Amino acid sequence: MMGQEMVALVWVTGVTHLISAFRLACYQRDEHHHCWRESVLISLCGGMFCLAGIDVLLAFLPVSPWHAGVSVLACALIVRSGGNLMVLWRALK
Repeated sequence: MMGQEMVALVWVTGVTHLISAFRLACYQRDEHHHCWRESVLISLCGGMFCLAGIDVLLAFLPVSPWHAGVSVLACALIVRSGGNLMVLWRALK
């Protein structure tokens, strides 16, 4: 059986992945400066976050504290940027 800490890490990781996917799915694109590459990137990342969250929650896979921490950080950055991954990409340049 898993300890209480591992159960908490699994739930935190799965939920933050799903929140990130939901925020990326709800991103309102600017129609005047529409770029198909941006749309594809956001859709792919949203799909990956959704599948990862469902996989972690349904299979109840054990996750490391690093995985949980990185997923919380990614979720915070995605929510803070409003779902616009290009803002994060430009900030890294």
